[in-house]
Amino acid sequence: MDKQTFLDKFRAGPWLIFTIVMAAIVGFLYPHQLGVLLWSLTKLSAGAYLGYWIDRTIFYYGRPGDIRHEDLETALLIIGSMIRRSLIMAAAILALGLGV
Repeated sequence: MDKQTFLDKFRAGPWLIFTIVMAAIVGFLYPHQLGVLLWSLTKLSAGAYLGYWIDRTIFYYGRPGDIRHEDLETALLIIGSMIRRSLIMAAAILALGLGV
């Protein structure tokens, strides 16, 4: 695995660090809320994970990173596939976040 591939795996690293810091602050200020926070973060993470894999399973042929753009039409196809993925992920996150 080269350096670029390794760093690409941690492109959401700053968000993870921010989440850990904020959870530590909540734990220090309101320790009785840690269970609620953990449950909420678990549901949101599971929704994002499921939404991503639902998109990859249903649209296995239309992954945004696999489309090569040569003209405006294929560039619009890439944009459309990214919007599609984000909407599916948002729907899964909302479903789990509001469901229980």
